Amino acid sequence: MNKKAGTFLVISWIVAVFVVIFFLAAYLYAHNLMTEKLLEAGALIDSNVVNLTDATQKVVVPINSAMSALTWISFVMLVTLAFSTLVENYYIREHPVLIFFHIIVVVIGIIAAIYISNAYENFLTGGILSTTLMQFTASSYIALYLPLWVAVIGIFGLILLVINATRDPALSVKGGI
Repeated sequence: MNKKAGTFLVISWIVAVFVVIFFLAAYLYAHNLMTEKLLEAGALIDSNVVNLTDATQKVVVPINSAMSALTWISFVMLVTLAFSTLVENYYIREHPVLIFFHIIVVVIGIIAAIYISNAYENFLTGGILSTTLMQFTASSYIALYLPLWVAVIGIFGLILLVINATRDPALSVKGGI
């Protein structure tokens, strides 16, 4: 396991929040758009060979309805990533001096999260994906309050790093020579 990866897990979680929400929202938007266009094309095509509207209604529309689960899947992915960040912070063994470096990374992460949260709010209020992003209620809550989430994960991660550093016998000071 990489010893220095624990400090950058907060930054990677911030990136994951942004990427997961926008990737799944774009995928959901594109699938909705494709379904609408297939239904429109089926109404325009008069063919005795293929009934495009019926095929779309039987195959694509149920899949499109099932795609609404992506809103909750994204939330589960983000919470799981946050929990795995904490677990990995527990199992990483860092020297106690590097804890100060972790504090600096968490502060930088909180500052970056403020900008990312504001950018997400701008995407949520206007833009192509705004109606789709509004369906992601739980994930939007995480993205809108991203600085708070980063602070909580960073502080708990710091606590877990300190707990693990104090229980590591190689880093503790032994009495006597």
